[in-house]
Amino acid sequence: MSASVESISHRASFDDDFALLTGGNHPFPWQRALFERFVAGNFPKACDLPTGLGKTSVIQLWLLALARNPKLPRRLVYVVNRRTVVDQATDEAEKIRDVLIQPSPLREALAELCAVEPRTGDAPLAISTLRGERADNAEWRRDPARPSIIVGTVDMVGSRLLFSGYGCGFRSKPLHAGFLGQDVLLVHDEAHLEQPFQQLLVAIQEEQCRAPDVRPLRLIALSATGREHADFTLSPEDERHEIVRRRLDAKKGLRLHVVEDKKQLPDRVAAKAIELDGKILIFLSSVEHVEKCAAALYKAKKNVVTLTGTMRGYERDELVRNPIFARFLPRPPKGLELQDGTVYLVSTSAGEVGIDISADHLISDLPPFDSLAQRLGRVNRYGEGDAQVEVYCEKLKEPPRQQGDGKDDDGDGGESDKSKDEYERARFATMELLSKLPARLDERLDASPAALRALPLEARQAASTPTPDIRYVDGLLFDRWSYTTITDRLPGRPPVADWLHGVAEWEPPRTSIAWRREVSWLTNDLLGADSLDEFLADYPLRARETLSDVTSRVLKHLQKIAARDTDDTLRAWLIPNNAPASFRSLAELLNEYNPKKNPLLDDATIVLPPEAGGLKDGLLNADVEFVEGEALRYDLGPHEGERLVHQFEEESHPPAGMRLVRSVRRESDDEDVRWWHLYAVSRRADDEGSRTSRRSLPLDKHLRRTEFWAQRIAQRLGLPEWQRRALARAGRWHDLGKKRRVWQRSIKNFGDPPLAKGVMQPSELGYYRHELGSLYDALQEPDFDDLTADERELVLHAIAAHHGRGRPHFPPREAYDPEVRQDAIAPVVAEVPLRFDRLQRKYGRWGLAWLESLLRAADVLASDDEDQSA
Repeated sequence: MSASVESISHRASFDDDFALLTGGNHPFPWQRALFERFVAGNFPKACDLPTGLGKTSVIQLWLLALARNPKLPRRLVYVVNRRTVVDQATDEAEKIRDVLIQPSPLREALAELCAVEPRTGDAPLAISTLRGERADNAEWRRDPARPSIIVGTVDMVGSRLLFSGYGCGFRSKPLHAGFLGQDVLLVHDEAHLEQPFQQLLVAIQEEQCRAPDVRPLRLIALSATGREHADFTLSPEDERHEIVRRRLDAKKGLRLHVVEDKKQLPDRVAAKAIELDGKILIFLSSVEHVEKCAAALYKAKKNVVTLTGTMRGYERDELVRNPIFARFLPRPPKGLELQDGTVYLVSTSAGEVGIDISADHLISDLPPFDSLAQRLGRVNRYGEGDAQVEVYCEKLKEPPRQQGDGKDDDGDGGESDKSKDEYERARFATMELLSKLPARLDERLDASPAALRALPLEARQAASTPTPDIRYVDGLLFDRWSYTTITDRLPGRPPVADWLHGVAEWEPPRTSIAWRREVSWLTNDLLGADSLDEFLADYPLRARETLSDVTSRVLKHLQKIAARDTDDTLRAWLIPNNAPASFRSLAELLNEYNPKKNPLLDDATIVLPPEAGGLKDGLLNADVEFVEGEALRYDLGPHEGERLVHQFEEESHPPAGMRLVRSVRRESDDEDVRWWHLYAVSRRADDEGSRTSRRSLPLDKHLRRTEFWAQRIAQRLGLPEWQRRALARAGRWHDLGKKRRVWQRSIKNFGDPPLAKGVMQPSELGYYRHELGSLYDALQEPDFDDLTADERELVLHAIAAHHGRGRPHFPPREAYDPEVRQDAIAPVVAEVPLRFDRLQRKYGRWGLAWLESLLRAADVLASDDEDQSA
């Protein structure tokens, strides 16, 4: 075949596969060009692609390139600036998965990459998204060789990359860091909105190159605003394309309105909105203004729905089924009867980014330019109409410039004033920049994407949201964050929030709230040797359960709730981002809080019992009291089909396809002894994979299974032969320590053969860790010395760390073996942190976490009663 014929065939194949994954769409020239770069492993650092041109198709482009080049990263992590209702990345991932269920050459090519052969009716693609049935699932890490798409927020992905996963127990933190920080293409959408996070990602990349890591992170910054210089953007061929041209020139006629007082904005905006017909999108920067504007529209008997970042995840997800909200979607849910007539969506900045909606007309207050550009991208998105854009702003004057003495011109000074002035200067510059847009014949300003992109880059940057102070990061910080076994506060290991978002004085701290029934009765005594963090590791809070608001507003609501609790009986869980979780009373929590001396509510999660009340339409509202029988409206924890709770007798009865994760003996109100049983779907369990089971499994068989899966995963990932051998050997020996009599008694096995799985009774086990026993036994194996020095090091660390221990040590209370003399086990314990340090320098922090997590994945697969091994 000639080169020209081969090129045409390759192009036709790409066009066909792209159409398959996108519902029949033909690729734009830029999509074809980016695909070619992906296939070659040449990932651009930054892509500047205007809104409405399908920039989220980088997901399909990566997957199509992976099918042709198996050496590309197996996981694509798509980071969105904030949690949205309907994010385009999630939509794209779910459409791809539906397509790949059906037989096709593309499905076959991707299936060959997987360690676990996809079943009929399953796709060779795992996805984890922000909402719905796939929210926060463990599917993407069950088979590390399987192509996976993970859609997450800066907080969700960033905290996990820094070994500090919000909502993760210490056992799973290194697993998340390894699987998100290695063998990954990370796409940071609208990266200019989170400059601190973007710079952190670049710092991680540079650190991984110095280490060097095993499979370093690949990074692409996406933007639709053209704020930064990019090494990939539209070509002249794109700009001649009919559809591209129509969307670039989409008619958006902007008019600026100035009001005397900012307090007038909600009423003025509502009055203007009433004059318009169709789908009207309203953006206001504060929750209070959104509420006032919506109230005015309700009063005028209009069809209104609101969206704010303070809504609980569940109610926010449910908006997609709201007849008003669904009018703004390109593909409303099937069978939903949409609201006819004129409809209004009133939103804070929560609706700016990553949300696939398009309105007929837009009304907005005046934010900095980058934020306004995002809002403009949600109106007349596809260039099919002529949108009126009304921008309202109070009278602005340029804030005073800072003087050399650090004080403002008026002498009030202080960092808070400086930061506020920076933000106001950006708004002032935006107002001036808008005046430079071309005028249309109707005397409105041309706010089309093409007109915005034609504004000078330097002027757009000057008018954009000021960059927060960005914290310096170095190897020492990365080291300390990687010490996940140390769960108490560690000097020199600060919380990671400042590195994810920077420090912006104009952004106040936030607090998250959730409700769980167990808060009212669970105590330290009932948990026994376990901590609340270990309980939450088995029973994590999901995004759908939490809402978030500014700490000062949360505090006012909590104080009103506490005022109703006259006998101080309301309990709470405090879950900080940088310290162990703890049991508190609500009154105690509020008494201890001090915004300067003890800001324990800042950037923390508070879990309340449903009896506390305080929930209305997904928002925190202290005026709403609990009504008997409404517990399930508050508590969105385990439910049928995901994780299930029983409160009956001691003997557990796991539902089909689930296994017991934890049992807690409790005293019920009627003084009958009852047991609280928590189950998990085996494939999604975020626990110690082989700890519990629906049936017994001989230890020897489990070890053979784990060896098989470790070898298979390593082979499908293309690891060097010696690493395959090391991981397989670690699988063969990883649970040898379970042969100890104390461990077998803890699962009620009093005879032979030794079992690998069973219903665990932690009180029988004490603090013995089978990983430490396995380390000692592996060293005694006759063929251990047949391994090379590198293989021995990796084998021993993988065994030590396969349940999250050994990073960097075993705590003193766990540093013993009931069947081995202390003088024999002590050297084994002492070597664990030294080996950990050596291997982190050898493989990198994320590289080591990734390698050890391959064994953890093999262990989970071997523990699955429905696995495919012999």
